[in-house]
Parts: sequence; structure tokens; C-alpha cells
Amino acid sequence: MKQNKPKTNWFIDAALFGGFLLAQWLDLTGLPVHQWLGLGVAVLAGYHLTAHWSWVKAVTERFFGRNSRQARTFYAVDAGLAVGFAAILVTGLVISTWLDLSLASYAAWRTVHVAASVTTLGLVVAKIGLHWRWIVGVARRSIFPAPAPTGGAGAAQPMPVAARVNRRDFVRLMAGVGAMAVLAGANALNGSAGDQAEAAPEAQTPVGTQTQAVASTSASSASCTVRCTKRCSYPGHCRRYVDTNSNGKCDLGECLS
Repeated sequence: MKQNKPKTNWFIDAALFGGFLLAQWLDLTGLPVHQWLGLGVAVLAGYHLTAHWSWVKAVTERFFGRNSRQARTFYAVDAGLAVGFAAILVTGLVISTWLDLSLASYAAWRTVHVAASVTTLGLVVAKIGLHWRWIVGVARRSIFPAPAPTGGAGAAQPMPVAARVNRRDFVRLMAGVGAMAVLAGANALNGSAGDQAEAAPEAQTPVGTQTQAVASTSASSASCTVRCTKRCSYPGHCRRYVDTNSNGKCDLGECLS
């Protein structure tokens, strides 16, 4: 069991990174899946912390004492990740459909949520860069091992050797991880900017158009009431998104008979 622990931790960390990347693509997953995915990432992050708690405790006790610079660097990055994931979890729950809180500053909460997510994603990439030797080494030894050479019936079996890593492995790993992180972070920021633009449609509308819109709304107010002006389309960034008539538009922004 102890020999399989690095392999288990490798798969858990890979799932944590993959889930965190996917959580940045709200347009792809939709809001319900995004929320459950975020909760799953939080659980994996908590497991990662508890699995390395003895190291965290040891470094904390002698942080300003006899500690190497490398240990302090690892500790600082991990502390930033803990704060980042905590901020993501708290802000995510506040704006979630699960709590369904009435927030006058919903846009501000969501901005903080996205900013914390993108910043934490950057720290995750930094952590991968700091632990690249372990990541590549475990992958070569346990995940994608090279086939053992075959010999004759009487040939002695070769002793297992440690997986060798070099700078090319570092470049390949960080190029792939960095590219995925940049795409995911850019998508999250673009989605947040789009929501802010939709949140203030009246500020971007000419005065003449506003007058026409008010008149049109007054004329149709007898038949229906538009309860949301964001006009969210599928999968919808709005936490109250619902589409009962399956036309790809949020019902709260439509006049339904």
C-alpha cells in the first residue's frame, strides 16, 4: 500500500488539476455542473492538504528556524493556494443557486470569485513547476513505465532503476500545463467581462433607445413582466437561469404567456 501511495497521489493531483481547469469553462459545463465540479475540486484540495499535513506542520513549527529556502518557497506557494481555494469556495457558495441569496452586489461577488480562480490557477502552475521532477518521475515509474527488456530463459532480470528526468521533460510539462492554464484563465476572464457588460445594458444604450424601450415596456406591462434584463442564453451565466420552453433563452428575460 505504501508503494502505491505516490501513484495514488499522482492520480488525485491530476484529477484536481483537470477539474480545476474544466471549472474555468462555464460556457462548456453549464452552471449546475460547474457548481458540483467546484465542490469536487474543493474536496480533492482538502485531501491533498491532509495527505501532506505532517510536512505542513513540521515546516510551520520551524519556518523561521532551521529550514531550507526550498521548503519556505514550497510553503509560501501552498499557503497562497490554501487562501485561494478558500476564497473560491466562499464566494462560490455565496453566489450559488444552492443558497440562492438575494445579493445587491452579485456582480462584485462574482468578480472576486473569478479573480480568485484565475490567481489560484497561476499558483497551481507554479506548484507544478516546483514539483516537476516528482511528477515526471512517478509518471515514468508507475503511470507510463517503459517496457522491460526481454532476455533468454536463463537471463537475469535487470534491477529496476530510478526514472531519469532532464530539462526537456520540464519544458514539455510546463509548456503543456502553461498553455492549458492560459486558455482556461482567459476564458474565465472573458466570461466575467461579458457578464459585466450585460449587467449594465442601460448605461450603454443611447437616450433615444432608452425612451423607446421604456415605452415598449409600458405598453406590454399589462400582459407580462420581464424579471431579468441580462438576456442570458444557454448555458447561462446567471445563477437563476431556467429555460422551461427550451428556446435557449432564460425565462426570466422573456414575456411568457
